[in-house]
Amino acid sequence: PEAFFACGVLLGQVLLHAELIPNVFPWPLYDLLLRDLGSPKSSSTFTIQHLAEVSPAEATSIGKVLEYEGDDITQVFGDVGWERVPNLVGKTLTQETKAHFVDAYIQWSFGEKIEDRYRHLSDGFKAVIGSSFMVQKMLDAKQLAHIVCGSDAPVDISAIRRYAVAQHWHGCDDEYIDAFWSVLANLPEAAKVQFVRFVTGSDRMPLQGWEELRVKVQKNGVGDERLPVAYTCFSLILLPKYSSVDILRARLLSSIKDSQGFGLQ
Repeated sequence: PEAFFACGVLLGQVLLHAELIPNVFPWPLYDLLLRDLGSPKSSSTFTIQHLAEVSPAEATSIGKVLEYEGDDITQVFGDVGWERVPNLVGKTLTQETKAHFVDAYIQWSFGEKIEDRYRHLSDGFKAVIGSSFMVQKMLDAKQLAHIVCGSDAPVDISAIRRYAVAQHWHGCDDEYIDAFWSVLANLPEAAKVQFVRFVTGSDRMPLQGWEELRVKVQKNGVGDERLPVAYTCFSLILLPKYSSVDILRARLLSSIKDSQGFGLQ
């Protein structure tokens, strides 16, 4: 329970401090959290679309139940675990009851099935965010997910550079800094995403755009021995001044390809 509560607190703190996390949670989780906050923007009931975001295989399976029109539906789908749902105990799956069975299964999946773990996560989230009018009244689940995780828009290096800060470099280093940004701009999209993850811990675009990453590029000595190092909490990259652009590119690619972000990929 403590671990789930702590996870909820962490999620609330991410929202409170406008940080980003990798997109590891399906958006129905945010719908559940909003429902617990009493938000009018939360879903009044859960649907097969919610289930598909969490478990595509389960959603496909029970979708087949709805699509099946044979009179032998009891024999074909009657023994697939319906008894796990308390509301269905003692009931028989038929063409007339199949919609009720599917709906009961979905509501159970987002209720009793996960209650013992989810409740603690929700309590942790409410402990941090429970008094936020904006979250309670103004956001739906997908908007909340966007704020917490950002967007998967293509990486715009020129936008990142616009608000980036160069630290401890001198006028004679301007050409080298230009080369650094040029190398990044010419990387394939997958490598640009890796760079963003390397520097920030997340590969998502902030709500206000790529400029909001506010990357800091700090000079870290001169020489070809060291690799670039990043401190994701500060969006800070420690960049040595290498002897050539080719070495700069090679060292940068070596660092970003080994990055794991928050380890939640």
